[in-house]
Amino acid sequence: PKDGRQEYADPTFWESRFREQEGMFDWYATFSELAAVFNEFCPPNDSLRLLMVGCGNSELSAQMHMAGYHQITNIDVAAAAVEKMAQRFADLDMDWEVMDATAMRFPDNSFGLAVDKGTLDAMMSGDGAAAAPMVAEVHRTLKPGGLFVLVSHNGRRQQLLDDALRDVAGEAHEECTSGWELLELRKNRLSPQATLINVLRSKLKGRPLVEAFRDPEMMREAAVEAKTVLRQMALLECFRVFKAKKRAQSKEAKDKLVDAGAASSSVQRKGEEEEEDADGEVERDPQRQPFCWVYVLRKR
Repeated sequence: PKDGRQEYADPTFWESRFREQEGMFDWYATFSELAAVFNEFCPPNDSLRLLMVGCGNSELSAQMHMAGYHQITNIDVAAAAVEKMAQRFADLDMDWEVMDATAMRFPDNSFGLAVDKGTLDAMMSGDGAAAAPMVAEVHRTLKPGGLFVLVSHNGRRQQLLDDALRDVAGEAHEECTSGWELLELRKNRLSPQATLINVLRSKLKGRPLVEAFRDPEMMREAAVEAKTVLRQMALLECFRVFKAKKRAQSKEAKDKLVDAGAASSSVQRKGEEEEEDADGEVERDPQRQPFCWVYVLRKR
């Protein structure tokens, strides 16, 4: 299925955009909004090698480096983005490479963590043909047991993630049968910037974003709506944390009474609950969606 604007799947679009555009921009969320996920599933350590898939002009890798993730390799198909970001963050010890995420040059089993924030979504624009090869390449370059943190506007990517390995590798490739283990599928709040832009785009109904900046009343209304949405998402996040703590306490009590197989089923049930939520979002206007989805997957 097609997602979003078709030009997002065209590498030449991004090269031109990053060549002309100065400054930085983060789709969906910054490290501030995503820190809880990383700290829970893959906290920083000196031996962890991290691959940032489609770094663009995002500050995420720099923010993660400052948070303690010191072995970061950033790749993007757009040379303009890589050149500008490497220069901007030259004082940080990170690697930057111009590379197609669907045909990476890294050896198998190179990284302990891969992060994608919006790249897969961009590849799902147009005919979506590049999405499966990218997923397969992420899987190939991850070490066994390595994690893939995927940030997306879509809560129904799991089928694509599972099918991609079979589609690209084929039945003869033994590793494709191992696939992904879904550890978490979570609604995550957007950054204030992303929330405001979503509200503005929903009001503009396809017109250029620049028109909003010429309309003070629209900007005022959008700012009020964005603040309301952010407060609502903060409350939902508090409720999610409360439920997670209750589940953890319940699991500790049950561990004394049930075997490991029964205990582990709680993770699968949680994933199924989140997937049901995702199905319920099918009719939601993506420009009105006040959250993104975060997948945490382990390479089996």
